Amino acid sequence: MKQLSFISAKFFIELIVIISIFILGLVLLSFLTRKIKFILREKISLQSLNLLIKIIIYGFVVIYVILSLMYFGVKLEGLIVAGGFLSIIVGLATQKVLGNGIAGIFLIIERPIKLGQSLTIQNISGIVEEIRFLSTVIRSFDGPFVRIPNEQVFNSVIINLMENVARRIDYLIDIRYSDDFSKASKVLKNYLDSETNVLAIPEPEIFVEEFASSSVRVHIRFWTPTEKWYQTKNRLLPFLRDELVKNGIEVPFPQVEVKIHNLSDLKES
Repeated sequence: MKQLSFISAKFFIELIVIISIFILGLVLLSFLTRKIKFILREKISLQSLNLLIKIIIYGFVVIYVILSLMYFGVKLEGLIVAGGFLSIIVGLATQKVLGNGIAGIFLIIERPIKLGQSLTIQNISGIVEEIRFLSTVIRSFDGPFVRIPNEQVFNSVIINLMENVARRIDYLIDIRYSDDFSKASKVLKNYLDSETNVLAIPEPEIFVEEFASSSVRVHIRFWTPTEKWYQTKNRLLPFLRDELVKNGIEVPFPQVEVKIHNLSDLKES
């Protein structure tokens, strides 16, 4: 009877210690998860962040319970074997899901894309709305939301339109053969220098692209801050054309020159 009470007392002491360690672990885990939320708050969506926190907490609980049972001598061989078979079946059934989940983790670690960035993936252009564990959500420029599995995102060529601080804008403007290219180049250069959204370095470039059938094609190339690229590209071209017109340089219409030989023979016929 004394031996039984001694064993019971020892068991309860060990149980209290294990529970105390478990509570302490939860406190430390709470501190760790707050740090993770602070670090990743702008890198992944809130939904994915909450899912990550739940995986960490549940994983800790499951591992701690298994270790505690093993400490008290509970035989887990049968459970491990059954779990092994179950994991094989689940793994085969959810191969794609696991692949997308692992790819999602690598996307979070490597960070080739970030929330709010404009990019192109698999001919889909838009803004990154969410980076989940299984998929990435892109809001395309014409409105619809597109869900792309993370495995495809990770293995695709990603054209990131926002990663660099500056982007280039290219225009083509036609002028007449009778117009002075040097004058046109100077007019365009002066106007670009007066624009606040046009960067001085790299310096704007203006050169002849080709001699077309009815005009001289002028290529205008300059850089602008990435966040100003879209509005600058859509706004500036008409002003450049107006500036040329103000200085007597016209944008020509397509022209065809027809020459008739032996007009007299044509009249007789």
